[in-house]
Amino acid sequence: MKLVIFIGHFKTGSTSLQRFLANNYLSLLNRGILYPSVESMGMAHNISTALRGRDQSCNGLSLNVTEPHNALAVRLLNEENNHHVPPYYPNLPGGFRMFDALDSQIHTLAPDTMILCAEVFALFGGTKTQKSLKRMARRFAEHDVTLYCSIRRPDEYLSSWHRQRLKFGGKLEPLRGKAFGAYRKTVHFQHDLMVNGWLEHFPDARLVLRDYRDVLRGGGSVGDFFYHAVGRDVSDLPAVKPENPSVPCAYAEIGRRALRELELPVARPFIAWLVRHADSVDHAADRDVEVFGADTRKALYEGYAPIHDALGALSGKPPFFSDFEDIGRVRPVSDLEAASEVLPKLRRLAARRFLDRKVQAWLKDLSI
Repeated sequence: MKLVIFIGHFKTGSTSLQRFLANNYLSLLNRGILYPSVESMGMAHNISTALRGRDQSCNGLSLNVTEPHNALAVRLLNEENNHHVPPYYPNLPGGFRMFDALDSQIHTLAPDTMILCAEVFALFGGTKTQKSLKRMARRFAEHDVTLYCSIRRPDEYLSSWHRQRLKFGGKLEPLRGKAFGAYRKTVHFQHDLMVNGWLEHFPDARLVLRDYRDVLRGGGSVGDFFYHAVGRDVSDLPAVKPENPSVPCAYAEIGRRALRELELPVARPFIAWLVRHADSVDHAADRDVEVFGADTRKALYEGYAPIHDALGALSGKPPFFSDFEDIGRVRPVSDLEAASEVLPKLRRLAARRFLDRKVQAWLKDLSI
């Protein structure tokens, strides 16, 4: 059996890819491609789909159904180092039971290809014990394995990931402050560590290492993954819209301050409101907003240079990022300037859209 594992990274279209795989479960299975479940909710949905004889939309369903292998990954990390299991992956069985569920589907359905897809797999390479990777290798290294990894340029990635964390309710330091230092020794920055961890435990695997900009040029996360990793054309299957947007750069400081200054039950709906209204008012484009500052951007560029060299060697495509030098360029508008410029527009929009009065009062008094 061919086994294709999407091992990350975050913020590279993984949610759209997972939604495509879940929405087209039966069509893919009829082509010999299995996107397996790991627990009862996913199993029940797949049985329902098979009984209907046609695929059905997964919109509104639990992430256990649409992102089953993220559920697997967080459970394995939980059993390795007490990693938190988010509440949006409810009632998960233990990792042993999940692996048994995968084995049963392989033996019963006998697919030509199985796809495991989870951006949370990216974290496996950065753990101290590598226990989760060892467990994965014991179960799956005997197969014909392809590891697919999409990596976003580190300045763009860290900006996007940091803003994504606002949606989780994190009380964050700014990237121009202490936050960058907290990322430096993790797989959120040490991308070579992430990849090498997997290669150490799957030494015979074929590695497909992609620059996220090339992924976008190649048709997006779905098309690029199936072309380069699976080797199949699925362009005839229903596409999915882009999923899981981050808070815009121009709004990010306002969102960050909200989570630090408002009660969480008030602040989190406000963050969701900012995402929904990303295009409702004019604001500086993400590409023009400086979130790091000159000193931190220089440290990012210099610190990532050896990692960039390693990625070039791993991919056989040096330089891995063709525009790597651009990382050192300071953007024309600071995040504070962008937030100050957009704040009065958001105040007016909040009044028109009947946003929570507590938030409206807070916005009125907010000073950037």
